[in-house]
Amino acid sequence: MQDKFTVIKNGLVLTLDKNSSAGYFTVILKNGKIFLTDFENKFSEKEFVSKNPDAVIIDAKDKIVMPGFFNSALNSSFSLCSHFLGKCSYENLRTWHSLRLVENFISDDFNSGIMSELLNISHKKALKNGEVFISESSSCISKSVFDRVFTGNNKFKQYFDLRAFDQNILGSDQADSGLVNSLSVGLIPDEQINNYSLSSIKKSLAQSGAKFFIEASVSQTVIESVKKIFGKPLITVLSEMDLINSSTVVYNPTQINQIELDILKKKNASVLISPSDYLNLAGRKIDIDELLFSGLNIIIGTGYTGKNILTELKILSNIIPKSSLQYESVIKMAVKNPSLLFGLSNVTGSVERNKSADFIFFSIDDLRNTLSAPEITGESVSEFIIQNLTVKDISDVLIKGEHVVIENRLAGVNEHELKIKSLAISNKLYKAGMYSEYKEKYLMRERVDKISLGGISKDETDDVLVKPEIFVDMTETGTYEGEGEFSIIGKKEEEFEKKRENTVDTSDETINFVDIKETGADIDILSESDKMQQQPHILKQHRKTGVKDITPLKEFSEETEISGITDIQINIRPSEITDNIKTDEIEEIDKEKITVFEEKPIEESKPAFKKGKLKFGFGDKD
Repeated sequence: MQDKFTVIKNGLVLTLDKNSSAGYFTVILKNGKIFLTDFENKFSEKEFVSKNPDAVIIDAKDKIVMPGFFNSALNSSFSLCSHFLGKCSYENLRTWHSLRLVENFISDDFNSGIMSELLNISHKKALKNGEVFISESSSCISKSVFDRVFTGNNKFKQYFDLRAFDQNILGSDQADSGLVNSLSVGLIPDEQINNYSLSSIKKSLAQSGAKFFIEASVSQTVIESVKKIFGKPLITVLSEMDLINSSTVVYNPTQINQIELDILKKKNASVLISPSDYLNLAGRKIDIDELLFSGLNIIIGTGYTGKNILTELKILSNIIPKSSLQYESVIKMAVKNPSLLFGLSNVTGSVERNKSADFIFFSIDDLRNTLSAPEITGESVSEFIIQNLTVKDISDVLIKGEHVVIENRLAGVNEHELKIKSLAISNKLYKAGMYSEYKEKYLMRERVDKISLGGISKDETDDVLVKPEIFVDMTETGTYEGEGEFSIIGKKEEEFEKKRENTVDTSDETINFVDIKETGADIDILSESDKMQQQPHILKQHRKTGVKDITPLKEFSEETEISGITDIQINIRPSEITDNIKTDEIEEIDKEKITVFEEKPIEESKPAFKKGKLKFGFGDKD
């Protein structure tokens, strides 16, 4: 068999090797593997072509060549219905009804064809994004979907790893399908976790030798449930069961203490980070500096809300403090570090001799993509890629020396047909997740809230929006009569609930004060009508007590009547009655027979409301 040679010349190569080499090197491929990297520019194209006339020459002028990305967490389940994730967080991600409906729909055996097409579309997108390795992390891949998609003829061009949450997938037929090294075991802790479920996972890991992924981004309820069941945090529990080792990966830990971090360091475990999920689902700012600089093997994935690995690297570079930021180390989190975890470090992950030619080409011929660095180093090229380029600048992708993306187009794939299928599947997923029904429910809730708030609307952050000021012209009325809206002025009072009271207008009453000149003189404060009513009772009471000498009261002088009220004239007269009353007889008076007359207090009447406009409620006279 004749060897097949390919020459890549004039390109700016980022090797990511142990020397962090970068520069304009010529790379020679032989049968899909790296045969030679000319660091000293001694390669003679004419001489080589004369000896190998069938060699393929690739001119990489105005392009950056580097190893392909690893996506260590690609969740294809929601890639075409990401709108459902808009209002989710780690607190409700596992219970969000629309997401559960979508999972039930695509995991059904009847819809295995839809799931197959969904995975195919998702992986093709990842290929155009320069991701030569994918770790599929969808939790709804059942045994039937696995048999249909991953066994037999493999449709996927990339290296891949399947995270199995269904224990039935880890069966004996995985060895027959050649996937023994492409399966991992996934664990999503919930409130039902117990020793039995963990023992079952431990048994599966012992039989398969697979890697173990733990989704540590769980709700507070699950964290408290684990502590209640086991009496300690989850990482500590797994460590005591020998489930933490160099093949263990902790995915997006949102709450981790120093003891758990020390356990991961001691066991040489890895940590998988999805920066987009931290920002969109954590609900609060997560400080991951301690994780990044802990010395653990850090790898990157898109997770639930991420779009591509290059975007994740951009987000991560903005999280890391600038004083500690090394762009080449960030890129290695998506290339070299995962190759160590998945056992591919001797196969791919850097531009070195005898490794697979898995390259991506960034086009920099655009004026906006001009590399302006004082010198070409691995760090300067890495910084330029992260800060200036996007996945749309990826023009070519090679896997094992074979072109799978040529000039931004998938090789041998009808992208227009793939786009039509994407739209059709997306519509089915939104229908399965009851998007229209829940949208109408939310709109109805907004209408009810608007009515209950009296027309006061809210913004997206649920803050009440203050109504604008209204100009009121009072030039004619002289008073402010309101905004023309209905207003409640009081509660209707029934007739039987009203108190009986005397309404007396005392605003114009005149009180005459008289000096008392004699200490023995009496003060007469009774009106003429009261005097006529009280005199018979006084006479009757004196007959009972035995008082004989009673001098009739002198009549009061009549005063002028103002507003229907008779003024009271205070007169002083000599005391005649008290001189004739015997003190020893007074002591024998029966107190129970004495009738005391008290004048009822006069209560102020309630002001009558002026009915000048339509109002709710009733006044006193209604």
